[in-house]
Amino acid sequence: MAREPTGSVKVIVLRDGTRAFHLRFSVNGSRERMTLHGRPGCICGCGGGWAETSARRELGNVMARVRLGIWERPQPEVPVEQPKRAPLFSKYSEGWLQAKVEGILGGKAIAESTESDYRWRLRCHLLPFFGHLPLDEIDGDLCLSFKAHLLREARELREALEAGADLRDRLGRRAVPLGPASIRKVLDALAAILDDAVEDGHIDHNPARRKRMRVSVPQPKRSFLEMDELAALLDAAGDQDVQLRTNEGHELGPTAAMVAHFHRQGLNPIQIAEQLERTKSTISFHLRKIGADVGRGYVGRRVVCEILGRSGVRASELCGMKMGHVRLHDPDNARFRIPDAKTETGIREVQMSPDLVAVVAEHLQRLRRAGKPTGPDDHLVPNLHGGRLNRQRVAEIVREAAKRASEQLIERRISPLPPKTTPHTLRRTYISIALLANNFDVKWVMGQVGHANSKMTMDVYAQLEQRVDRSHGVNFDRLLREAREGLEGPPPDDDE
Repeated sequence: MAREPTGSVKVIVLRDGTRAFHLRFSVNGSRERMTLHGRPGCICGCGGGWAETSARRELGNVMARVRLGIWERPQPEVPVEQPKRAPLFSKYSEGWLQAKVEGILGGKAIAESTESDYRWRLRCHLLPFFGHLPLDEIDGDLCLSFKAHLLREARELREALEAGADLRDRLGRRAVPLGPASIRKVLDALAAILDDAVEDGHIDHNPARRKRMRVSVPQPKRSFLEMDELAALLDAAGDQDVQLRTNEGHELGPTAAMVAHFHRQGLNPIQIAEQLERTKSTISFHLRKIGADVGRGYVGRRVVCEILGRSGVRASELCGMKMGHVRLHDPDNARFRIPDAKTETGIREVQMSPDLVAVVAEHLQRLRRAGKPTGPDDHLVPNLHGGRLNRQRVAEIVREAAKRASEQLIERRISPLPPKTTPHTLRRTYISIALLANNFDVKWVMGQVGHANSKMTMDVYAQLEQRVDRSHGVNFDRLLREAREGLEGPPPDDDE
C-alpha cells in the first residue's frame, strides 16, 4: 500500500523581523512549495498575517486537496494598481513654467519678460483660485466660475474707483481693474497649462478650451501722426527738457545767466555750484527764479521721443538699449544694434537718420557734462538714478510731450494731436513715414521695426494709402459733374 503524501513547514525569520512559512509537499512525484508571510497586508498574494499554527493548518488543507486530486497550483494575484493621484495645480504649474523657461516646452525658451508676465498671472489670479486643487478636479464648471470671478472682480473694482474710492494693492500702488485683454491673458495661461496636463496624462481633456471661456477684446483704433504733428511733438519734448522762463521785462543777472547756461548743458545744482564757486542754496535759488525743474536734472525727454519717432523701436527696446548698442562713429552707417530673439542672429540693426544721429550725440554730451556714466554697458537713456528706464515712464514722457504739443497747436489755432498718443503711436508713425520715404519698400520697413509678419506694416500701409491718395474727392466731384452735364444735355449754341 502506497504511503499517503505528507508535507512539512519550514519557518524562516526575515530581515524585518517577521516570519515566513515555507510549505513543502509533493504532488504526483513533483516537489511543490508555497510561501506564507507573517507580516500583515502582504502583497504577494498570501494575504499576510500567518502564524505557525495557521500555516500548518493550511498545509493540511493543501494535502487534503492533493489526496483528492483537486489541488491546483495557486496563481499569483495581479496586484491592483492604485490610480495615480493627479498633482496639485500649484505644483504642476510651477514645473510647467520652469519647463517653459528652460525651453523644454515649446519651440524655444521664453524671454525674461514673458516669464515675468506668466508669474504675474499665476501669483495674482490662477494660484489663489486653483492652487489647492488636483488637476483632475478642475472641470468646466469651475473654469467658468473662475472667468465669472475675474469679470465680477474687475467690475466691482471699476465701480468703486469711479465712486471715488482710494484702493491700493499690497505694495501701496493704486489698484487698477483688469481689462478684457488682461482677463483673456489669464484664461489663456490656464488653458495652456491644462493643455500640457492632457499631454502628460493627468487629465482626459482641457476644460478651459471651450467657447464659453472666450473673452471678446475690443480692437483698439490705432492710427499714426501726420508728419507735422510728429514735428510738433518732438519740439515740445525738446522744450520740456529745459523749461526755463525768460522773465519777460527783467533781464537775468550775471549769476542767474551763468546758472541758466550750465543748467541747459545738463549740470545738476551741485556741479553748477562747483563751477561758479557758489553755495548750493544760491544755485537752487536762481534755478527756481528762472523756472528750472530743480532736483530732477536732465531727463532726456527729447531723445526718448526722437528715438521712438525716428527709428520705430519698441518702448521696451529703448529701455534696454545700452551705450554699446549704438554706432555713431560712421555717420553714413549709424545704427542701433538691438537684441532681438525674432531674428536668426539674435541682433536687429536699425538704421539711424542723420538728424537722429545729431540728437543722440547731443544727448551723450549732456550726459557726460552731467557726470553720468557713458560706458558700453550703461543705459543709453537712463533714469534719474542712472538705472534702467521703465516702459511706464517712457509712456508718461510721450504723453506729456503730446499734451504740451497740443496746447501749443491750439494756441496757434491748429487742431491738436489725436488723443491717447502713446509710444506705439510713434512706432506706427515711423512706419508710415518710412514707407513714404522708401517708396513703400515693405520688406525693408519690416526689417527696421522687427516685424515677424507683415500684418501691422500692411495695416499702416492701407491707412497710408487712404491718406496719400487725396485726389479721390476731386475725381468724385468731376465724375458727378460730368454725369449732370450729360443729363442736362450740351450747352446751347450761341449761333442759334
